[in-house]
Amino acid sequence: MHDSLGHELSLIALRAGALQVAADLPDQHRAAAADLRAAAADATDRLHRIIGVLREDDEPVPLTPAGESVEQLVARAAESGLPVRWEPAGSGTAVQAGGVAERILHRVVRESLTNAARHAPGAPVTVTAAEEAGGTTVTITNGRATQKSSPSAGGSGLLGLRAAVTEAGGDFTAGPHGDGFRVHAHVPEQPTPRSPRTAVPSAPFTRARRRVVVTIAAAACAGVVLVGGAFGWYAYTETHSVLQPAAYAKLPLGATADEIAPVLPDRTVRDTPVERAPAQPSGTDCRYYRASGELFVSVEHFRLCFDTEGRLVAKDVIPRVGLSGEGREEYEEFAR
Repeated sequence: MHDSLGHELSLIALRAGALQVAADLPDQHRAAAADLRAAAADATDRLHRIIGVLREDDEPVPLTPAGESVEQLVARAAESGLPVRWEPAGSGTAVQAGGVAERILHRVVRESLTNAARHAPGAPVTVTAAEEAGGTTVTITNGRATQKSSPSAGGSGLLGLRAAVTEAGGDFTAGPHGDGFRVHAHVPEQPTPRSPRTAVPSAPFTRARRRVVVTIAAAACAGVVLVGGAFGWYAYTETHSVLQPAAYAKLPLGATADEIAPVLPDRTVRDTPVERAPAQPSGTDCRYYRASGELFVSVEHFRLCFDTEGRLVAKDVIPRVGLSGEGREEYEEFAR
């Protein structure tokens, strides 16, 4: 649960960080993105502490199949905003696809990328992989953070990685490197079997209570992931469909869609306010844009209608909810 949800929470923090530094984002939305990034980092820390308390001595750390290669993992992190690059040495790695060695390497890289995102935000990260001595070696190196990181208490992430690698007969090192941090792991092609652990009996009530807490914690963390992702997408779509009033006022009737395309946003409104708009001119195709980047409130919209030849034949101001009559006329006059 910690590996999967913790990584996804860190990716949400990355997406929020990318939104936070967007050049066209209003100050109040930039602050909201910063709050979202901090909340995701805090949720990751709380999840880490919960797992540390609930882990039972007789339960080995699971190595659940990742369902993706290390290269795909790095690509997914890069798409989420982490400045990471993949540098393989040679044509491939000496591990069996879907085997224990591959899952261990996947876990090492995933945990290292998560740590880089949390503790060194903005720092460039390099992931290298090479065939060495009958196995595969991965090295994850990050530079100095370029953004302020959230404070975090020490955890057992690196200790867990060290245990997983060494129990498979590999080598693991981690520590400062230059201005940043480096994680180095070598896993043999055929990992040695781990010795079975002797189960330590525990009270049934204690186990049941722990299971209930784990279930609740998983549901809460999943909720944070969903809400955070939804907010990030909502903020992105809403702020990238804003047509500035000054630009709207300069749009001349008769202009073609190609002529005015440079001043139009890259997205149109998803939920069009057709119930507040005047009747659409016959035979036209209309596009709707927001007049403001404010979130969670009703805002004015602009409607641009084009004829079958792609020429602008009508432009209308659609008032926000509750604005009508004299107020609407004043806003339309201002927009002109």
